[in-house]
Amino acid sequence: MMTMKNLRIFLGLFLIFLLVAAEVLAQSDSIVTYQITLINKRTGKPVPGVKVHYKKLPYESEIGNLTSDNAGKVTAYFRAHEKYSLSIDNPGFLKVAEIVNPLEGASSDLVVNRTVNLIEGGVGTVLKLENLKFRRGEATIMDESYVELDRLVEMLQEAPNLRIRLEGHTDYVGNPTANLALSQQRVDAVKAYLVEKGIDAKRIETKAFGGSQPLVKSTNAAERAVNRRVEVRIIGDTNE
Repeated sequence: MMTMKNLRIFLGLFLIFLLVAAEVLAQSDSIVTYQITLINKRTGKPVPGVKVHYKKLPYESEIGNLTSDNAGKVTAYFRAHEKYSLSIDNPGFLKVAEIVNPLEGASSDLVVNRTVNLIEGGVGTVLKLENLKFRRGEATIMDESYVELDRLVEMLQEAPNLRIRLEGHTDYVGNPTANLALSQQRVDAVKAYLVEKGIDAKRIETKAFGGSQPLVKSTNAAERAVNRRVEVRIIGDTNE
């Protein structure tokens, strides 16, 4: 026979069970606001118009297709205790595919804010190092160039299978032989910096063009400045 004391203990435990069950039930219905900002890894700028797809696992019973806005942002609404596959696939960038647990990194009000860095890629893609500067007539890299070069290092670190070719160009004015040699020295200097930062030299080829491929032909020296450049061409994957 249950005594009054035992009855009180039983009722207390039953009440705790009900409270825990209610909390679990409430959490199972909770929705996480999942906000992603898509950033170009090399330039640091947001990427609009990117297609983001998600599916609820394991049966793919919920499917969503989103597009990033002008600020590179997308917002999805995930069930807190489910898992989702997330894929980001955009021309000119390497594909991102991952499994998302919505509660990882969520705030107390069930909001996640995260940044996904998109890495430019695809064989044949050419990236111009806009802010890479050399001393005039030399292969000495100027100090203001290292911010952009360090972004390139980070891009290569995050995509360890990429192989690139550094392509050097000079102005077409002057001695063609000297221009060809200078463009080779400049890509060699960039390669040396990347290797110094830990990038495997086998992943980096170089090619010098001198002044044979100008972007602009003009008698104006300032306009011809764009011809002096180093471009990064994606040439393959080390797993190929």
